[in-house]
Amino acid sequence: MKKGLKMTLIFLCVLVGMIILDTIQAKIFNRSPLLKIRENLNGENYYIDKGLFVNHYHCNKENLTTWKDVKFACSLKDNKTEKFDFYLYKPEIHNDIRFNIYYENKDRKIYLAGNIGEFYIKEQENNVTLKNYLSTTFQTFDDGIKHITDKLDQVQTYRDGGTKVYKSKDKDITFIACNKINGNKNIYIGDYSLEFEEDLCD
Repeated sequence: MKKGLKMTLIFLCVLVGMIILDTIQAKIFNRSPLLKIRENLNGENYYIDKGLFVNHYHCNKENLTTWKDVKFACSLKDNKTEKFDFYLYKPEIHNDIRFNIYYENKDRKIYLAGNIGEFYIKEQENNVTLKNYLSTTFQTFDDGIKHITDKLDQVQTYRDGGTKVYKSKDKDITFIACNKINGNKNIYIGDYSLEFEEDLCD
C-alpha cells in the first residue's frame, strides 16, 4: 500500500472516531458537540448547536441534546414572556365578510373576522403581525398560539373533540381554537362580541 494512501486512511479513521466520540459525549452529558455550527434563535440565551448527528438546544435555563431527526422547539418563557402582549386593529371602515383567511400553516388556517384589520404582537417594544410572529424559526405553530391563549381566559370547552373558546374583555378579543374529531384545527379570531356557533368548526 502506498504511503500516501495509508496516511489518508489513517486520517479518515481518526476523523470518524472523533466524530463518533464527539456525538457520544454530547448525548451522554447533554451538552454541545465540539464539531458544530451555532444558530442563534432569540438572543444569547437561545441557540442551537448543530452537529453532524445531534443538535444541542440551549433555551435559556433549558438544555437538550437530541438526534438530528427529533423535532424540538425552545419554550420562550422567562423575561421574554413577561414582555409579550398583543392587540387587534379594527379599522373604522371594513367589509361585511364574516371571516377572511389570514394565515395558513400546513392543514391549519387562521381566520380574522371581517371587522378586524390586523393582529399585532407587542414583543420587547416591537410590533409585528401575527403571521410574521408565527413564521419565526424559534418556535412551533402551537407554541406561538399557546403564548397568546395563556394571556386569555378560557371560557368554554366543547365536547366535539376539544374546541376551546378564549376571551378577554380588556383586549376586546375572542379566540376560538377548533379541535374537532374530523381533524379541523382552524382558528377564528374576532372582537369580544364574537360568539361560537356550532357550524363554525365544521
